[in-house]
Amino acid sequence: MDCDYAFFGAVGVTGDDVEWRRLLHREASGAFVVSVAGTALGFAAHVFVARVAGKADYGVYALMLSWVSVLAVFAHAGQDFNVVRFLPTYVLGEEWGKARGLRRGIGLLVLGISVAIALVGSAVIHFVGAHHSTEWRETFYIGFTMLPVLTQLQQSGAVHRAFKRAAAAGMYTVVVRPVILIALLAVLVTGFGRVDAPLAAAASAVATVAALAASAWHLSKAWPLSVRHVRAEYEFHAWVRMGLNLSVFAVVWAVGNRVDVLILGGLMGTADVGPYYAAVQIAGVCAYTLNAVNVIFGPMFAERYDAGDLAGLQRIARRASRLSLVGAVVSGALIAVVGYWLLGLFGRGFESAYVPLLILISGCCVTAGLGPVDSLLALSRFEELVSLIVWLSVGVSGVVAAMLIPRLGAIGAAIAWSLSLVVWRFLAFRYGVIHLGINISAFPLRPRIS
Repeated sequence: MDCDYAFFGAVGVTGDDVEWRRLLHREASGAFVVSVAGTALGFAAHVFVARVAGKADYGVYALMLSWVSVLAVFAHAGQDFNVVRFLPTYVLGEEWGKARGLRRGIGLLVLGISVAIALVGSAVIHFVGAHHSTEWRETFYIGFTMLPVLTQLQQSGAVHRAFKRAAAAGMYTVVVRPVILIALLAVLVTGFGRVDAPLAAAASAVATVAALAASAWHLSKAWPLSVRHVRAEYEFHAWVRMGLNLSVFAVVWAVGNRVDVLILGGLMGTADVGPYYAAVQIAGVCAYTLNAVNVIFGPMFAERYDAGDLAGLQRIARRASRLSLVGAVVSGALIAVVGYWLLGLFGRGFESAYVPLLILISGCCVTAGLGPVDSLLALSRFEELVSLIVWLSVGVSGVVAAMLIPRLGAIGAAIAWSLSLVVWRFLAFRYGVIHLGINISAFPLRPRIS
């Protein structure tokens, strides 16, 4: 079993802080490189699409991506959280049959749900999309076709994340996929001269297939032979029960994260979506540190909580919060300085989203210091509390967006999103983390666990 532990060794947990600090530094450096590269490549891919397709077609493409992102969360049914939640525990207990069953069973479950959602979505476009252009409908058809592949790619990343391979967890989604997309777009521009929304969507779908193939190959090589031949054991009842709770949280949060774009597209049209979505992509840089922290620390939260080590949980969470705050403030300040120029890279007229961009990065910076409350609470079995808080924040976002967007356009959308983020993260910190008796924020508040 030596080869097994060569692969799974990083999953084991001990009380020795030296071990997790060594893991943190190794994985943090890899995750940082992947995050920076992914940010640059993702930005380049969106700029490429916007410049070769134009503001209107980019708006259609962006609206499709927003819908597919939300529907992908529905398709996961909380099972991506389950992979991170259960797999480290199975490996720690050397329950290899359950580990294999989790990977196979959850993969098939998510695939079935995503195919069903894609079929329903395509039917809806066919029957109610007659008043939209042919290009608009074709773009969404391609997006729904891509949905099952995208969910499998994200599940593959969750497996990497569960084994604390933070760099591999995001590499195929945020690095490999945009690299292939950019290459395909270059070929299409050379051949057709102009790329419209359907062609951009098709290139994105092909890039997703290629990234999934690469990620699956990586996992197949890393997964030990002895574990592959163990009889798979399934705990569907536990997975489904926890997945349902977590999926409510994930779905509502995903809707809340995109409700500004969706309402803006519905009320103002795709031409307004394009510049605002470009601002959303740029502002997302502020959240990259928090995302990297969640990838690295997520399995540690679950392990420390299961071990009853709340003091260790607090130490890890506080370190995560400080990293998040520093990353958000530094990146936010840089974006504020060069944001107008960055928007101009997308094409003429995109600079109109500079004020919404400033509002978006302000929301990220204000809340970053509260730490990874979402990941901590979800992995610490406070799913119902998290879901309730997220429901409230989404309600705030939807109401504010509906009120402000007709008057302020993209500025109203940015205000709605930022306000919902503040409501969600503050309430999660106040009512959720206090139940654990610890302070995970970057601020020197007095915790109940020393």
